Amino acid sequence: MTEKPSEKLIRTVGFWGLVAMCINAVVGSGVFLLPSESYKLLGPFSLWAPLLFAIPVFILVLCFAEAASHFSEPGGAYLYARTAFGDFIGFETGWMNWLARVTSLASLSNGFVLALALLFPALKEGMPRAAIITGSILFLAAIHYLGVRYGAASIYVFTLGKLVPLVGFILVALFAWKHNPLPGSFALPVGDVKWMDAALFMLFAYAGFENLGVPAGEYKNPRRDLPFALLAGILAIATIYVLVQLGAMSALPDLSKSDTPIASAAAELIGPIGALIVTIGALLSMAGTNSGTMLEGSRMLFALSLDRRMGPLSYVHPRFHTPSVAIAIHTAAALALALGGSFRQLALLSATARLATYLATCLAVPRLRKLNEGFRTPGLIVPILGTLVALVFVVTLDRYKLAAAAIALSVGALIYFVSKPRDGGHPARLS
Repeated sequence: MTEKPSEKLIRTVGFWGLVAMCINAVVGSGVFLLPSESYKLLGPFSLWAPLLFAIPVFILVLCFAEAASHFSEPGGAYLYARTAFGDFIGFETGWMNWLARVTSLASLSNGFVLALALLFPALKEGMPRAAIITGSILFLAAIHYLGVRYGAASIYVFTLGKLVPLVGFILVALFAWKHNPLPGSFALPVGDVKWMDAALFMLFAYAGFENLGVPAGEYKNPRRDLPFALLAGILAIATIYVLVQLGAMSALPDLSKSDTPIASAAAELIGPIGALIVTIGALLSMAGTNSGTMLEGSRMLFALSLDRRMGPLSYVHPRFHTPSVAIAIHTAAALALALGGSFRQLALLSATARLATYLATCLAVPRLRKLNEGFRTPGLIVPILGTLVALVFVVTLDRYKLAAAAIALSVGALIYFVSKPRDGGHPARLS
């Protein structure tokens, strides 16, 4: 019997590794900008924004946790949508998920250069910028090419590197307690309050968890571990966000005056060395998120190739047991986008593309319950609420983002109809 490509992968990541990967996927550059942006929208009440808006995110996480509990193969939302709704919708979901991953990698590679330019301004433009972007992406590609153990290890290291400065900042800020933001935080903001903008911003800050199921073929026991790792990870992230907001507001009474709130608050507390440490933490944070994106994006391409004949994308390296061709193509696409685009443009495209992932997974949950017992939320309330949360994203898109999404879906449809189905791929669809 011929061994399937997915069976050549090595299952090496356990529960705590999954928790670390979840934290790494979500806690990116946003946490270093989160306090000032939410303060501009909600004022002192922004202290509670990370906790308040964690509720709709947790609903989405519950949907992904239930969906993930039914599968042990790679694919994530692509596999969930394909199993529930058929090949075409599944492929389009996976295609949009990959676009979200590759544009995220390209965007944060630009963000990495911008953060590094705070220390070395000459790196911001021209050949130095191109060299940093190219070098950082190729470095991560090489790590993940050599084996999932090395790729996962890099994620663990970067996760630790980003958390140490954040936790250190929280402890210093709460110990110093220069200002008490609690009394004014209980009053609801008045006037022209942009609640929807605040909700969308916070939901974006929590994004990334949806990709944890994509490399499931390299997890030791994904059906058991992945749902609880998602829940544990998102609770830890919400705690970090709330404490970072509290620490920043205690150090700087008016966060709206700073574009780098954590660095500015650290400088206020312990001087320039504090700002330097936080900036290094931001660099490690973006590098860690990019490492996770390299893993998840390449595995999504690999998962798509398990069901469609898409050239050598399903090839698994005989020595390193990694989808080497998928890694190479993901790397090349990210490099082209990163060198030709900007942080903001690519970030918006990534945010738009991931909507298909949210919507398809929430809609798929009731149908996936026919597969096996798995992790189960009560009734239909959670998938219904999750679908509504995802639709909030969709209805707020402007015509330019809708046009970009329509073009992306059209390209995905063209690839689907040009490629041919492959026998013996992922599990059969639900009838």
